[in-house]
Amino acid sequence: MSEAFAYRDNLRSILEFSGGRHVLSIGEVRDYTGFRDYRAIKKRFPFRDNYISAETLARCLSGGECEK
Repeated sequence: MSEAFAYRDNLRSILEFSGGRHVLSIGEVRDYTGFRDYRAIKKRFPFRDNYISAETLARCLSGGECEK
């Protein structure tokens, strides 16, 4: 499996934003992405119990596999 384009750049940026934490809440993803509608965020990204890993978010933002 090949790495999605810009995955590492996105992951680095997300970890910088989160202070090095690898798990983000819906609110943090909202702040990071600029999306304002929680429903749109939950529809676009595969949250589990309202959290997502930085790695999964980076993969989704890079156009990689983003399963729900």
